[in-house]
Amino acid sequence: MPDEIYTEIILDLYKNPVNRGSVPNPDLRFSGGNPTCGDAVVFEIKLGDDGKTIAEIKFSGHGCAISTAAESLLTQNVKGKTIEEAIALTNKDVFAWLGNIIQTRVKCALLGLHVLKEGLKEYEASGNRKVEGIRI
Repeated sequence: MPDEIYTEIILDLYKNPVNRGSVPNPDLRFSGGNPTCGDAVVFEIKLGDDGKTIAEIKFSGHGCAISTAAESLLTQNVKGKTIEEAIALTNKDVFAWLGNIIQTRVKCALLGLHVLKEGLKEYEASGNRKVEGIRI
C-alpha cells in the first residue's frame, strides 16, 4: 500500500509539478541533463539579502515522471535553506522524499539534485558572483 501512495504522489507531481516556471531576474541559473534518457532541467534561483539563502527557486525543462517529481520535491525542500544546506543534501534525502520506492531509473531521480548541487558549488567557487547559464 505505501508504494501505491508514493506512486500516486509521483504521478501527481508529474502532472501538477510544484515550483515549475521561472524566477524573474534570477541570481543563479543553471541547467543539466541526462543524455541517456533525454531528461533536462533548468533551475533559476533568487537569493535572499544575505546572498546565502535560497529565497525562491523554480525549475523548467522536460523529463519523465520520476525526474519531474524529484525536482518538484527538491525545490520545495531547499526553499529557505542556505546554499550550504542545499549542497549537503544526499541521494538518500531524495529517495526518502520519493518514498524509498525508487529501485530503477536512479539517474532520473537524482538529476535535479546533481544539477542543483554542482551549480551551487560553481557559484561558491566563483566568489559568490551572479551566475547565469552554467551547463552541468
